[in-house]
Amino acid sequence: MRILRYVMKHVGICIATAELFFQSWMSLLVLAPMTAVRMYRERDVIRSRRKRQLEEHFRDGLQCLLASLEAGYSIENSVTQAASDLRMMFEEKEPIVEEFRRMSRKLASGGNVEEVFKEFGERSGVEDIRTFAGIFAIAKRTGGDVTAVIRSVTDTLYEKQEVLREIQTILLAKQLEVGIMKVMPYLMLGYFLVFSPGFLEPLYAGIAGHAIMFLLYLLYRMFCLIAERIACIDV
Repeated sequence: MRILRYVMKHVGICIATAELFFQSWMSLLVLAPMTAVRMYRERDVIRSRRKRQLEEHFRDGLQCLLASLEAGYSIENSVTQAASDLRMMFEEKEPIVEEFRRMSRKLASGGNVEEVFKEFGERSGVEDIRTFAGIFAIAKRTGGDVTAVIRSVTDTLYEKQEVLREIQTILLAKQLEVGIMKVMPYLMLGYFLVFSPGFLEPLYAGIAGHAIMFLLYLLYRMFCLIAERIACIDV
């Protein structure tokens, strides 16, 4: 369902562009590949956002794990208990819930807790989770205080995420401005087409008019890319 909404959104933008900028369905032949490229780029942004969300939720998972360890559970039972606690905190489809549930099943079937966390880190693609898995494995093998390690990592993640949250708050205003800027040309063209259709008629007639509109559209897309790069800093 999520993929269908994603595709329908971009198809709608493509059709709106063909109608408002060119008033020609033939322009879809040119706009479709450009839309496909835009979808590919946005997919990477969505993946990055999901990774960041998983990293934030991982801290909650560690807190649940830490609470179970301090209550006297073994590390294996703590993972199972944390999976149960996370199900009450988040929806079933959330990646962190699925990951802890998967780890719990593997441990129940005799899996090694170090390998389970290592596999989680590799699947997630999140550097902090991979780092935790490495530190946890060393502490477990050397007989270190696993509870202290988890508490230290949890505190470090909390401090890091607080800084990132402050940066994201600052960037949010810029991202909102970019969103308004991106939609304004569509609103302006729609306004002229509804209330003063003759005003833009020369731009929709003849080769010269279509060439000018296509150039303007390319400039619009170029400025959108520049604005996105400025506002969407990867932190």
